Amino acid sequence: MYEWNDDKLYPRAMALKQKNPDLKISLAVGGWNHENGNPSKFSVMVNNDGFRKHFIDTSVAFLRKWGFDGLDLDWEYPAGRGNSPPGDKQKFTQLCTELIAAFEADAAALGKPRLLLSAAVSAGYKTIDAGYEVAKIGQKLDWLNLMAYDLHGNWDKITGHHTAMADDGGKSDDRDKLTVSFALDYWILKGFPANKIALGLATYGRAFRLKDAKNHGLGAPKADWTNPPKGQYTREAGFLAYYEICNAGYTIVQDNPSGSPYGYKDTAWVGFENQKSLIEKVNTLIKPKGLAGAMFWDLPLDDFSGQFCGEGKYPLIGAVAKELGGYTPQPPPTHGPQTQGPKTQKPPHTRGPHTQGPHKKGCHAIGRWKGDSRMDQWCVDNCKAGNCPASMCKCDA
Repeated sequence: MYEWNDDKLYPRAMALKQKNPDLKISLAVGGWNHENGNPSKFSVMVNNDGFRKHFIDTSVAFLRKWGFDGLDLDWEYPAGRGNSPPGDKQKFTQLCTELIAAFEADAAALGKPRLLLSAAVSAGYKTIDAGYEVAKIGQKLDWLNLMAYDLHGNWDKITGHHTAMADDGGKSDDRDKLTVSFALDYWILKGFPANKIALGLATYGRAFRLKDAKNHGLGAPKADWTNPPKGQYTREAGFLAYYEICNAGYTIVQDNPSGSPYGYKDTAWVGFENQKSLIEKVNTLIKPKGLAGAMFWDLPLDDFSGQFCGEGKYPLIGAVAKELGGYTPQPPPTHGPQTQGPKTQKPPHTRGPHTQGPHKKGCHAIGRWKGDSRMDQWCVDNCKAGNCPASMCKCDA
């Protein structure tokens, strides 16, 4: 256990199943602070056969003891942060494989449903390339939670929205790749089934201190030595809960190139989400791409009491839940018998456009994949099954 009163909190969480018998509750292990230090705690564990087996065996026992339905791996990050060697990319896959095997054996022995396995993963393409065998873990994980936030923050030299949907034109490295849309497409194109991805949404903002109060747009220089704003309750510089933003007197710019709102007040600047921007993510990413659903970081950063924003309790999470009401992701196409559940055919990793003549009538790739015959075929197979991302494929009438 981690908190002193976890033994009291776990039963309270399980009691929620009395209201919703279909609710599944997983226990997460890891996190950013957990992986501080050198070497990474996960790295030590996965690189020792005995430690790894002990982790797996005790995880099964602990989950069953307290009635959890699954385990969420929050290793931030395999082969990342300078405290995890390159080989941990393969070790993470091995850990997922061995956990699933243990979960299946446990289910067979007890005659109970198998425990679920998920992972919280990075949205940064360099971290993805370094740390994950995407297609392989896509075959093992029941779903992944894509942490599509913290794409920009006070570690940058200029302002940027931490949940940007598109390139805002700011002058910094990889600006076009540090967007929610790019991260999601990157995971899908590297072979992770879209219908097993929960898109991470933020109930908080990332803040900056402006160098010049009159220069308050996206890509504006931040102050050299002054700390960014911090909230009265969260008390972390550069980090504000939604309820610390909504009625704090910021001038809000809703329509801007990043696709999500930002606000400014004197030299304070913050990029955040509101109901409108989150509903937009549901209707342009989650539904059209056939994702599993949404994940939030996190519950207590929304206006959980309803006392701050005048929008009721949990206005952000509630807006997404309402917009997703009745939504069910389409199953991916299958190719022959399946023993581990259906899988989406792996889209190819492309290295530039292919010129192989015009496409035939039917479904074909568009955008950055236009003209790639392999992506054309991927669209044919997946659109037939209803998994037809509008940003990747188009079907002729």
